Amino acid sequence: MSEIENSILKIDIENCTKCKECVKDCVANLFYFEQDQLQIVESFEDRCIECGHCESVCPVNVIRLKFHKEEELESSSVREDVPIYDKFLNLVLKRRSIRQFKEKAIPKKVIDKLLEVGRYSPTGGNSENVYFTVVQDRSTVTAISRHITERLTTLVNALEGPKGRDLLKKSRSEEEISKVLENLPSIKRKLVMIEKGIDFWCWNGELIIIHGDKVEGGISSNSALAAAHIMLAAETLGLGTCSLGYLTGFVNEYQTIRDLIKIPSNHTVGYCLTMGYPNVKYKKIPARKPLRVQWF
Repeated sequence: MSEIENSILKIDIENCTKCKECVKDCVANLFYFEQDQLQIVESFEDRCIECGHCESVCPVNVIRLKFHKEEELESSSVREDVPIYDKFLNLVLKRRSIRQFKEKAIPKKVIDKLLEVGRYSPTGGNSENVYFTVVQDRSTVTAISRHITERLTTLVNALEGPKGRDLLKKSRSEEEISKVLENLPSIKRKLVMIEKGIDFWCWNGELIIIHGDKVEGGISSNSALAAAHIMLAAETLGLGTCSLGYLTGFVNEYQTIRDLIKIPSNHTVGYCLTMGYPNVKYKKIPARKPLRVQWF
C-alpha cells in the first residue's frame, strides 16, 4: 500500500518517515501504527474535525487534507517572527475602547486584514462556525441606531403608565418587565445622550457583526475570541474599536434590524464591534484593579 485516501485526507505512505508525530498530536487519536506502518481508524471520517494538525506537524508533508488546495499551506512562522512578550503586552495595555472616530472610511483591503485575523481565530472543536457581516454604509449604521432608539423610546413611554405596563405583560414575562424597570433610569440617560446627537449604539463607526448557526453552539465564545483578535489587530493598523454589547442583544431581539443587515434566520449574533480611525488620543494607560488569582 503506497497511500491512504478517503473523503477527508490523503497520505503518501511510501514517503512516511514513521516519526509518529501525527499519532502523538491528533486530539481524536485517529492515527496509529501497525506492523511498522501508519494506519488510520475506521471511524476517521466521522471523528476528524479537520483541524489540520496532522499535516502541520508532519515534517515531510505526506499528509494532506482535501478541503483546501495544497498550495494554500504556508510554512509556520519561525520563532523570531513572533512578537516578544513586552511588545505584545504594550499592545494590550495601549488598546482603548474608542468611541470617537474621524469621518474617514476604512478601505476594504484594511478590513480584509482584520477578517483574516478573525478567520484564523480559534473555535471550539475546530468548528470554524463564525460568520462576519461588515456594515460600512453610514446610512445603514444610522438606520440601525435610529431603530433601536425608537423601540426603546416606545418601551419607556409604555412603562411610564399602568395601561402601557398592562399591554407589555401580554408580550413579555414578569421577569423581563422587572429587569427593564430596573434598568429604566439607565435607559433614560442613554436616550438623553442620543437627543444630544451622540450615537450611543454604534458610535458613528463602521461595524463588524459576528454570528453563526444557533444550533451548532459555541457561537458566543467563538465570536468573542474572533473579536478579541480583531480588536488587537486593529491597533496595529491605526484603527480603534469598541465592543457593542447592547447592539448584540438588539440584533438578536429585533427582526427588523436582522432583516436590514441580512442576518440569516437560523443564526445568532455572538459579538458586535464598531471601528474607525480614532479622533482622540490618550496620554496615559488607565489603572486596573489588583490581580485576582488563586494558585493551587
